[in-house]
Amino acid sequence: MKAIKGIVFDFGGVISAAHDVTFWEKAKALTGWSREEIWAGWRRHRWMLDADFVTAQGLYHLIGQDLGKTLDGKTLDALAEMDYDSWAVPNPETLAWAKELKAAGFKIGILTNMPTNFIPWFNRAAAEFRALADAEVISGAEHIVKPDPAIYALMAQRLQLPPEALCFFDDMLPNVEAAQRCGWQAIQFTSAAAAREALNTLIS
Repeated sequence: MKAIKGIVFDFGGVISAAHDVTFWEKAKALTGWSREEIWAGWRRHRWMLDADFVTAQGLYHLIGQDLGKTLDGKTLDALAEMDYDSWAVPNPETLAWAKELKAAGFKIGILTNMPTNFIPWFNRAAAEFRALADAEVISGAEHIVKPDPAIYALMAQRLQLPPEALCFFDDMLPNVEAAQRCGWQAIQFTSAAAAREALNTLIS
């Protein structure tokens, strides 16, 4: 196995803390929709938000159509802001670990599914992490989303490293498995401490 030279991080649930679960109750209070109904809509449509094909308001309009319900513009705006706020919580443990990796000579990458109009929230949660990174790929800017192999190839290109020299941390198993199929080392992220231990085992 080629030596690992680059560590690539997802944003949501990795660079940022786990999704704020209070979102579900807030959204239900606003719309009457259950967590299961919203989650089902995310599975069907969220990739379009991450690819910049629809806005967050458009995403929730589509979910409303699925449920046979129409939301007014004010409610859609409120849902969009609540959604974005729920992801913009920093994870200081991951940042501290990334700083150690950078100091040890690893290249740092960010590979994330997010729309470009989420960037202000991205900066709120991860400005210091972005400054640390050698390269990043944001799905909305490229109109490609994980787990499409093309997005992994673009990340490797920007880091100027071959796939076998990269290790990826993502909280979503399908994205981890896609990276592995592309020749990367990849580990499902549950916590910074567990990820640190897994990487140490991999490179020892």
